[in-house]
Amino acid sequence: MMAEVEKNNRNMYFIAIFISKIVKYLYLTQKYTMKKLFTLFILMLGFMCLEAQNTYYPQAFFDKKLARDMLGFGNSTIEGVASTKQKNNWGIKPLLGEKHYAPKGTVIMLFPVTPYFEEFYDMRRKYENKKTTVYMSEEAFKYRVEALTDDHGRFKFEKLKPGKYYLETIVNFTATASYQQQTGTSNAYNGYGAYLYSTPIYSTFFYGYSAANRESKFVEIKQDGELKEIKL
Repeated sequence: MMAEVEKNNRNMYFIAIFISKIVKYLYLTQKYTMKKLFTLFILMLGFMCLEAQNTYYPQAFFDKKLARDMLGFGNSTIEGVASTKQKNNWGIKPLLGEKHYAPKGTVIMLFPVTPYFEEFYDMRRKYENKKTTVYMSEEAFKYRVEALTDDHGRFKFEKLKPGKYYLETIVNFTATASYQQQTGTSNAYNGYGAYLYSTPIYSTFFYGYSAANRESKFVEIKQDGELKEIKL
């Protein structure tokens, strides 16, 4: 996996050099003005970045017989509440931040933790970013169970066998942010009424926007008939 990422980075480097040489040639032959060349260079780089999006899949063998058996009927239950918190400016969810419960009808997915899934999760944790996405195969993604949340974000999976499971959902919510804007000035004068200086006055404005966070958890059922209550 790491070798593939390094290979893509090298390819990006050589493509950038190639584009710069083309732009230089066009400038020296005076076929384009500098302004047009700069615009062309930006457009070509933008296209290159779009093409640089990488998609990876686990290389482990997906044993559908094992996955099907792990999702067989049992007597255990996993139930809980799905919620999330608004991230701060550093991308961290504050410990004491306001909870946003999953809206009614939010899909909760449950996957059996097979060797294939373990590789998928490890790859996604290590390598996924804005330019790299890790997916399960279409066949592996089919082997899951889904539940829907109620009005309070609660969900339930019943008739599960003992085993290890992975639960995941996307919680949509309305977040609140703020910004400051100068709305006036405050002037200072001395005792004789002569102007000294001005201080800007700022007001804080709040606005709402739509956001979504991925929430997940590993859950292990050790005995048949067990009830697991979780917070997702």
